[in-house]
Amino acid sequence: MGVVVASLVLGSLTPAPFVQEADFHQGVDYRIEAVLDESDHTLHAKARLRYTNRSAGSIDTLWVHQHLNAFRPNSAWARRELRFNESRFQDLGASDYAYERFRKVTVGGAAVAAVYPGAPDSTVAALPLPERLRPGSTVVVDMEWDARLSTTPRRQGRRGRHYDFAQWYPRIAVYDAEGWHPHPLLPQGEFFGEFASYDVTLDLADDQIVAGTGVPVEGDPGWGSVLGPVSDPIRYQRNSYPEVEAESLGLLAARPGEGRKHVRWRAEDVHHFAWSADPDFMYEGGQHHDIAIHVLYLRSDEEWDSARVVGRAARALSWLEGKLGEYAYPQLTILHRLDAGGTEFPMLVMNGGSSQGLITHEVTHQYAHAILANNEWRDAWLDEGLTSFLASWFFEDHGEDGGWPRTMEFAASWPSGVQAQPVATPSADFVSFQTYALMSYTKASIVFRMLREYLGDDTFRQALRTYYARHKLSHVDERDLRRAAEDVSGEDLGWFFEQWFHTSATLDYGLGDIVIEEAGEGWVTRVEVFRAGDAWMPVTLEVGGELRHLDSQERLQRLEVVTRARPSVVEIDPERNLLDSDLSNNRRKLSP
Repeated sequence: MGVVVASLVLGSLTPAPFVQEADFHQGVDYRIEAVLDESDHTLHAKARLRYTNRSAGSIDTLWVHQHLNAFRPNSAWARRELRFNESRFQDLGASDYAYERFRKVTVGGAAVAAVYPGAPDSTVAALPLPERLRPGSTVVVDMEWDARLSTTPRRQGRRGRHYDFAQWYPRIAVYDAEGWHPHPLLPQGEFFGEFASYDVTLDLADDQIVAGTGVPVEGDPGWGSVLGPVSDPIRYQRNSYPEVEAESLGLLAARPGEGRKHVRWRAEDVHHFAWSADPDFMYEGGQHHDIAIHVLYLRSDEEWDSARVVGRAARALSWLEGKLGEYAYPQLTILHRLDAGGTEFPMLVMNGGSSQGLITHEVTHQYAHAILANNEWRDAWLDEGLTSFLASWFFEDHGEDGGWPRTMEFAASWPSGVQAQPVATPSADFVSFQTYALMSYTKASIVFRMLREYLGDDTFRQALRTYYARHKLSHVDERDLRRAAEDVSGEDLGWFFEQWFHTSATLDYGLGDIVIEEAGEGWVTRVEVFRAGDAWMPVTLEVGGELRHLDSQERLQRLEVVTRARPSVVEIDPERNLLDSDLSNNRRKLSP
């Protein structure tokens, strides 16, 4: 058959949107076979993608992400780093950079040539369809490709016989009521994926210890041979999904070759599939209710063993279920990756460390991004900010340092050189990595805390549970969260979301004149409270232990507070609930 070639405008990664009347999810089903050849560190793979169009319009092109192509010279990622004087991937040599290369693509049996509108970046590919895919119809796409991780780890990577396959296959882009969402992979922002079912068989050296998204339904991941000093019996959860026979794609023989093994994984209702392998992994298992917890760590990881990470994961999961609702998956895996920090994938967390803080943050992402799947390129704050807030709330609830005082003082005056931008700025449009992090993580976290204090703990908690119950295992955006908070509270919160997420308006409450007079058996304190900046929030004033709540939006407020004893301190926002840009004028000691 002839090769189908797309007619696209090169350089534009955003196709014209087709506006739908209602939300929907496309039907996506992956069957993948992959062989890891450690002699040259290359993964050879085949996939059969079944894609069902559940929208009201027909589709002429499928868009896929080839994320591994970000970690190589001349990618959009590498060129973005050069703007900030970094060259981690631009300077990688031919044997060190990552790639993901199609060998063959057919759609309904017809050969298709992938088109790369963003060239030289190749993290987004268009697959033109031989004929339009009408509503309710399904197309079968067969793909063959080779993939290799980079020796410089970043959300993926390889070193020796350790492999972190966080991105490795052609991942279908999201098509929703706004149209397609193809986006090059950049350092600022992460992912947006379509919920799908995955049936993945890996062909590996038989001494590799492997873990991944989903559950190992066939074959031996190797956990039983490397049990750590403290571990519950292994709970593979093989019966989590209805049993189906594996569809052969022709890459793998019926039986693995000498010194090899096959491990088959199943996962449902996930928008990504990731996995790691290392023959030096150790395994410890545990559980939270019916949820299996798997932990894989290196033999040298003294802070990971003796069930410490298992316990920290269970502790975080238990708290999150109390705040949002039941965990939606049969298992949770935490493993030690090459890269620092952590990255979340459905059912799987790849961490560079084992602290309770990092584990809590990344496990929280199982809710705020894996289960409640927002578009991180557009609204990074909706998962990173909410996750940062929830992680601090976790420590606050456990009587530990949640970091609120330091965070509030730090955010009151951003570091020099940081240009404030609205929190809801699309990730790629932030002027620097630091600004992206401060707005999407730190400031957004504080804004969520302000919303909690404004609504009250019980109302805010119920709003979160409503948000989760309505939208789990689906795509979400700001409107969904706001609607849940408004429905539970009975308030119009448009002013709050607009002011704190969509503008860079600042707030500064301060103390003006203070006059104290003795009056009978008590004291009268007359206080001026002024508000600078364009933002507004209700604020608490404390005078000698007496609290007054100020709800007026007036720039200057005058009030009298009567106390039995002569006050020694007058303070605005004593609990440090507000994002106040100048804390120096919030508190005043009064002379005797």
